[in-house]
Formats: sequence, structure tokens, C-alpha cells
Amino acid sequence: MNAENNFAARLIDAGRLAAIARTCGLKADVPYYVNEALKELWRTRSPEEARKIAKRWVLWDADGRPWPRMPPLENVVSFHRTATAPVVKPPATPLQAIRDWFEKQDGEVRREIAGMAVLLLFECRGAPEIGSQEWCEYLRRWLDQAGLSNHAVIGRALTFRTCFEYFAESRFTESGWTLSEKTALKILEEAKLHPNSEAARLAPTAQKMLDALPARKSRWIEVRKSWRELAGARLTPRALRIWSTSHMQRGRRDSGREL
Repeated sequence: MNAENNFAARLIDAGRLAAIARTCGLKADVPYYVNEALKELWRTRSPEEARKIAKRWVLWDADGRPWPRMPPLENVVSFHRTATAPVVKPPATPLQAIRDWFEKQDGEVRREIAGMAVLLLFECRGAPEIGSQEWCEYLRRWLDQAGLSNHAVIGRALTFRTCFEYFAESRFTESGWTLSEKTALKILEEAKLHPNSEAARLAPTAQKMLDALPARKSRWIEVRKSWRELAGARLTPRALRIWSTSHMQRGRRDSGREL
């Protein structure tokens, strides 16, 4: 995915570089820089991977010149040179990507993430039924809210990433699960020694936590893997800048069509 991000960044930069070239009297337009990016892509990636990446990011005009996926032309054809231009579905926003990832998680994991959102994102301290389905829906609405500016979308995405990784750190490491196990065992030991203590009151919860720990640990290992894939591909500063630039370019193109 880093190769694709780098390629996309070069395509987004093509217009700026072409403008600089014009001011210097150089004959290097946007297709020239796109073509240079394609050459680099084919040098560094396998033919199959390069073709897939190019198909997502490059369109050719009637003269066979390559342009970024949203070129300032009306008559473009697809990578396979079909007769008509395909309808390109806008890429998901960073928040939509988080929402899709959230929905793929186990139900219990979703409730835990929603509980995190209640405390850290929405600051609803002391709220009843933390982790309930009601808070899952609240998180979904927060991720799905329409009409947000680019900066608002990026701000929410970064806020979610920071809060979630803070919350999940102990679940993502072996030491975190070891500490949870030791804490539960200590409560059970104290409960046996002091039947009327606070530890005795917490003993049933501690026992349930111990019983469920292997299954929860296994689930969170999968969560860690899928989250790191998402964060590395869609939530890095570079990936967010690429999305923002692409979104603004699409907005300008759509405005031009309306005129």
C-alpha cells in the first residue's frame, strides 16, 4: 500500500510540477510527470501489481497520454481503452474507512470500542451501560455525519486513531494480558483470605474475566492486525493529505461541470 500511496502522491504533485516547469520555460506538462511516475512504478513493482495500481490512479486521453484519475479533460478512456469513460466511485473518506473496519469486528469488540468512544471521544463520563448497542449507534452516527469539511474529517479520523490506540494498547500487547491475568488472580486470592472484603465482592467479575481471557486475547490479536493495516494504509499523515487533495480536486471538477 505504501507503493500505491507514493505513486498517488506523485500524480497529485504532477500539476504543481507542470506549473513550475511552465514558469521555467520547460516543456514538461502533467502527462510527462505522470509518465515518469509510471516508469518508476514499473521499475519497482511487479507487472501485475503495477497494472492494478495504474488502473486505479491513471486514465488515458484520446491521444494516449496518461493523466491522474481526475484529469482536466472531457474525453478520457479507461486503462483498458474502452470506448466510454467509466463512472469512477469516489474513494471512501477516512471516517468511512474506520466505519467499515468497525463493522467487521466481533460484536463484543464493537461494544468495547463504543465504550472507549463514550469516555474518550464524547466525554460522557459516568454514562450508564457503557459499551451498549446504543453507544455503538452513537459512534456510527459520529463517523457517518455528512457535510463535514476536509479538515473536520481528518480531525475526527486522527482523534479516533489517537484515542483508540491509547485505549487498545494493553489489549495489543502480551504484557497487557499478563497484567490483567495477574490482577484477576490477586483479587481471587484476596477474596479467599478476606471473605467480607472489597476483593470478595469483585471476585465473581474477576473469575469471569479469567474464564474469558483466552478468547478475548485471540480476538484482540486479530483486531490489532486489521487495525494496523487500516491505520498504515488510510490514517497516516501522508495518506490523509492524499485523500484531502483528491477530494478537493474532485470538488473543483464537479463545480466546473455544474457551471
